[in-house]
Order: sequence, then structure tokens, then C-alpha cells
Amino acid sequence: MIRPGSAFLVIVALSGALGGCGTSDSLGLNELKGGVEIALRRGAVWSTLTVRLPHIIGAASSLRISRGQMTGTIGGQAVNIRIEADGASGTGPGGVVAIDLEEDPDELEFSGTWSGARVNFKITTDSFRGTIPIRSGRNSLATSTCNYMLDKVESNGARSGFSTCNGLPEETLVEIPPQIQRWLTRSELAVVLLALLSAPPYTNMEPRQPLLQ
Repeated sequence: MIRPGSAFLVIVALSGALGGCGTSDSLGLNELKGGVEIALRRGAVWSTLTVRLPHIIGAASSLRISRGQMTGTIGGQAVNIRIEADGASGTGPGGVVAIDLEEDPDELEFSGTWSGARVNFKITTDSFRGTIPIRSGRNSLATSTCNYMLDKVESNGARSGFSTCNGLPEETLVEIPPQIQRWLTRSELAVVLLALLSAPPYTNMEPRQPLLQ
């Protein structure tokens, strides 16, 4: 589990509720009652994943984590990822997953390949930055990337800043409730974050990315 004082702990929201998000009970799924949401906001548009182990459910995701294995679908494509203490490997929604995790008291980095393309995130006590391949829809991996630069820590522990996913920077917020650090290991949480960040919500100002040919 995440060590007290580690860089990953800093990104966890200290409040018990997510601003603007609500709980999973509104989904009407018995399996998710009592769950909490990991949330990504770009502009005024939210994307969430509701976590109630072993289930992780979003608008375009239906995942399950059990005994170190994540299975299910993201964007209608099969996911089968083995999660170890120092990384993850398997198949994501668009191809190979091979992630390495490195941590010291003031920094956490996870990098490698996500869905067949390069990914890198570094989280420190005052910065949350990274680049990830983005998805254009439920069935395709986009040809572009999304860059996250979240350099402000909000009073509730959330990270805020900007992300650029189609040439236009958007104000961005990532919120993670404190229950998550008790439910997921650091490597499980990293993979869940990658699932969330690789399918960002688009604002009205952003055209959709072209599909892969």
C-alpha cells in the first residue's frame, strides 16, 4: 500500500466527497453502492471512474481488479493487465501495456507503454505531469497525446493546472478520494489513473481527434 509521506499520498483528496461529482449510488448498480469516484475535469466537463472493489466502472469502462489482475473493457475493447508491485503488463484497449513504477519519498514515476504507445507520469510533492496517448472514441485509440501539467495542490488535496489534448490548453483538475489509498495499492492506482487519463472528456472548443486508419 502507499506509504505515509510518499508523493502519491499528496495527490489524494483530503475531503470525503468529490466536488461536483457525487457518489456512485446514482448509477443504480448494487455492486457499486458505497463506491467512490476518481474524477478528471477539463474545462467544465467531468469524466469519472467509480471504484467499489472489485469493480471499476465509468461511462465507457467496465473493469474488475482481483488478485492483481485487471480485466474488462475500456471503450468497448478488452483489457487484461497483470499488476505487480513494481509495474504492470498485458493488453490495454489499444495494444500492449508495459509499465514500470519507481518511487522515492518525494517522487513517484510510472512510465513505459500504454495501449501500444509511450506514456510517462511523474508525481512529486508539488507537481503532477505526464503524457499519455488519448482515445478519440469508444472503439479507437487516437493518433495524438494528452499532456497534463498540474502544478497546483488545492486545499482538499486535488491537483489542478492545465491539460492539452487537441492543441488547446484546458483548465484541468484531478480528484482522488482518501478511500482509494486504502483500497488500491500504488501500482493498482497508477493503472486506474492511466485508464482515466487516457480517455479525457472533450470540451465544446475541441474537435474530436481523427481515428486511426
